[in-house]
Amino acid sequence: MNQSKISVRYAKAFFEIAVEKNMLDTAIADMQLLDNANSSIPEFREFMQNPLVVPSDKKKIVSELFSRRMAKASVDFLNLIIENKRENCLHTILLNIAEMYKKHEGITSVKVSTASAMNDAQKQQLTSIVEKQYNTKAFVSETIDSSLLGGFVLQIDDKLFDASLKTKLMNIKKELLTKSGI
Repeated sequence: MNQSKISVRYAKAFFEIAVEKNMLDTAIADMQLLDNANSSIPEFREFMQNPLVVPSDKKKIVSELFSRRMAKASVDFLNLIIENKRENCLHTILLNIAEMYKKHEGITSVKVSTASAMNDAQKQQLTSIVEKQYNTKAFVSETIDSSLLGGFVLQIDDKLFDASLKTKLMNIKKELLTKSGI
């Protein structure tokens, strides 16, 4: 079976249980903790994906690491992933859970790339504009890309708005080359 289908199925099952048990906020916080461990601690990721470590040992370590920090349902979910040998899908499962949560809560993901860091007023203004335009809550993440030279590139869901100086200069160059016949 396709890994993405597997990830969606696990994520959907966990998400539905969290909603049913009225523990969605707790479950999401637990999955964020797990995602942070998985993405920022290479040893944890390698341990989880190591096929030589038997599932019972993985479950024991996971229980020791997370039982005091996460809800029982979240630890049980992680143990289910281990039992079914789906550790290699963990990252995509967590991404799918995060996307389901955003959709459930009506949150729109906004990614903005700028040549230099935005100040708080600019971030607030961008958030406000997106929330009004799309009638939704906005979660803005910023990346700095000095190659843009100036301006910004804004991605809202699957829409891309490129107002960067780099793109404008490239368009001018193309236009000049076209008109000069080169």
